[in-house]
Amino acid sequence: MILSEAIRDPVHGLIRLEREDLPLLDGQPVQRLRSISQLGLTDRVYPGARHSRFEHALGTLEVATRLLEEMRDRLGLDRLLAPLGLPVDPRQWVRLLRIARHVALLHDLGHAPFSHVTEQLLPQGGHEEMTRALLEDPQIARPMERRGDDLYTAVKRVLDPADRDLPADLRFLRSLVCGSFGADRMDYLLRDSHCLGVQYGQFDLPRILHTLQPLETDDGVRLGIERGGVLAAEGMQWARFSMFTQVYFHHTRRILDRHLLDFLRAVLPSGRYPDSPEEYQRWDDPRIFGLLQQAARDRGAPGHLDARRILHREHHRAFDEITEGQSVDEVVRWLDARVKQLRDSDASLDPIADVVAPPPDLDAAAALPVDDGDRGIRPLGEISALVGRLRVKPHGRIYCARSGQ
Repeated sequence: MILSEAIRDPVHGLIRLEREDLPLLDGQPVQRLRSISQLGLTDRVYPGARHSRFEHALGTLEVATRLLEEMRDRLGLDRLLAPLGLPVDPRQWVRLLRIARHVALLHDLGHAPFSHVTEQLLPQGGHEEMTRALLEDPQIARPMERRGDDLYTAVKRVLDPADRDLPADLRFLRSLVCGSFGADRMDYLLRDSHCLGVQYGQFDLPRILHTLQPLETDDGVRLGIERGGVLAAEGMQWARFSMFTQVYFHHTRRILDRHLLDFLRAVLPSGRYPDSPEEYQRWDDPRIFGLLQQAARDRGAPGHLDARRILHREHHRAFDEITEGQSVDEVVRWLDARVKQLRDSDASLDPIADVVAPPPDLDAAAALPVDDGDRGIRPLGEISALVGRLRVKPHGRIYCARSGQ
């Protein structure tokens, strides 16, 4: 496998490609990702947040490549391939790497405009289901089918989380690209941090690369880490926790997200994106910005107020008070009562309650298998003083503006 082409990247230096990758890369489904922002409207808070899902897809491809190359060089083909049930053969190494690279490149193919912000307007199954549908597009399927080695079938299986009967090699690749310490997460933390100009998402990637390895667990072979990499693993988990609390949950970003969702529910047919993959691909950030600009100029247009709130920074403003609770329901009850109180006190007010629920997978890293020497394979959460103990409490706040403004 010869990585003969290269793209300059501000985060990883160079992203290497095979010449045979170019037809897939140039296809419309992948090129569409250039027009899907990685962090939605976060550039309204951090002006550098203008990077796209296309850059992230390429970065994930490069990180996945480096993970496998580092393991091959450090462990040798026998210790890498044999646990995966593969013959110790250089051709099997090439196949494994090629599958991983294609999974990495295509894993976010189905993202909606503004990424996670408008995910709830997708058909059932979210962007993962749409990704699987877009894998059927001839511009995606044909280039992979021409490569042989069952590449296309393998990539589809890895990207289908409902497929629980994966062979050991594909199960391992799913954890390597999409797992709690996979290439996807490594790239977006480093990329988001770099583009925003913050340090929150930084961690010791070289040390993690040097200590990752395939480990046998009760659930089969998974991407794991040596005992010497625990501190670096803790650093990566702290980086993710920090990015959630300081960036992804930023109060201004959250109210802009709310206005965008309200706008799209008013202007999209049936208030959601189309089910058809062909129609869905016609929706991207520039198209929605065009609709926002039209609506902002026309007082009678659906979504006019929300368009002005986004484009003219006339969004609802956050009250200083933040409420925390032991559960989301508790926070919702408090905020509902506060909204009612505000409306009763002044009918011209338009209060909006926003509840922040903890990320459901924030503690997923605690399950990362660690080779703890004589003590055997143990989950990271049993070893680390940090991982598995970070908490985001349910909380929320009130945003307010005058009705009709």
